Amino acid sequence: MKQQILHILGFPQGTFPVRYLGVPLITSKLSLADCTPLLLKIVARISGWNQLQLTYAGRTQLIKSVLSAIHQYWCSVFMLPKGVIKAIEAKLQNFLWRGGTATGGYKVAWEQVCKPVTHGGLGIRNLQLMNNALMSKHLWHILIQKQESIWVSWITKYKLKHGTLWAAKENEGSWIWKKLLKLRAQLLNGVQCREMGRISNSG
Repeated sequence: MKQQILHILGFPQGTFPVRYLGVPLITSKLSLADCTPLLLKIVARISGWNQLQLTYAGRTQLIKSVLSAIHQYWCSVFMLPKGVIKAIEAKLQNFLWRGGTATGGYKVAWEQVCKPVTHGGLGIRNLQLMNNALMSKHLWHILIQKQESIWVSWITKYKLKHGTLWAAKENEGSWIWKKLLKLRAQLLNGVQCREMGRISNSG
């Protein structure tokens, strides 16, 4: 049957891992090695700016507008391992303070740098929080039953078995599904805050 399908479609049989839309399609837990292309892309972009005499303000803007865009797509499809997040933040930190890939010379802790400008930071996004927020969007799509999403339909039928998202067990399913379920509390808190704000505004 498999060979007949391959013959009819004219597609060669592939093996995992493969890359699709720039990210790896894998059957196992995402590793640091799987994210090497992402890290290399960031390093390549930083290396291209080595000869520029950029100010701190200029480097900050490039981190916000260019470098953050490189890993934003990955953050929307994967729960990045902590090791990958630390590696990315280290590269951004090196670029901010040293203007390249050299290490050291950090003037302010990265946690402070990632705070909003109104709180004394530079307004650079916290990568872990951004990853959590972008991945929580998938849970939101389940809650609102996004009609055009094949993924939502599949999750509802085969994972939730027409139960609720809140009742799903965290110890069942793939590694990415387990990671998503751990974000439910954060999502619920956001929904409650939004609802309370709406009630306050209407009152």
